[in-house]
Amino acid sequence: KDTCEVNKINKICIIVFCTFAVTTGVITCGGESNKALGEDKETPQMQKSTPTGSLMRIISSHTAKMFDAIMIGDFNTVARKPNEVTKASKVIMRMFFPDKGEIDDWFKETGKDPNDPEAVKAMKNEFEKYSKAVIDSADRITEASGNKDIVEAYENFDAMVRNACFACHKVSRSKWPKK
Repeated sequence: KDTCEVNKINKICIIVFCTFAVTTGVITCGGESNKALGEDKETPQMQKSTPTGSLMRIISSHTAKMFDAIMIGDFNTVARKPNEVTKASKVIMRMFFPDKGEIDDWFKETGKDPNDPEAVKAMKNEFEKYSKAVIDSADRITEASGNKDIVEAYENFDAMVRNACFACHKVSRSKWPKK
């Protein structure tokens, strides 16, 4: 019995030592790992909080999970993720374009006057167009998933990415990758 306990203690000591050695190595070499980690590369364009930027980040998270679910045939997740995208789109629309309220500071960063009702209306209409395209596509993905048609779900997913996401990016991003 004593031998088993000594062996357990020895194993624990070895694990602690190895953990310490690896941690020390990572800390020591960490300063030289910038190139390996890609930290010497130019950082991608970061956007401030705008309706499209916020929706894009939320949709990006859900579409990645939706695509994974499509690829493995997980109909429950495929049906759930579009609903989450739809809810997020509606919340963001109300948050950035309140029915009875003032436009927040984010609008100034677009270079337009937040006190100009025509500029606000134009921005809202533009955002509504892409938001509606996302919601319509999400509804079609949910319907296809409910029908257990994974190919149709994928085709609607692809259409959403092309006709809503990429179409919006082409007009709203200052830097869009060239072919």
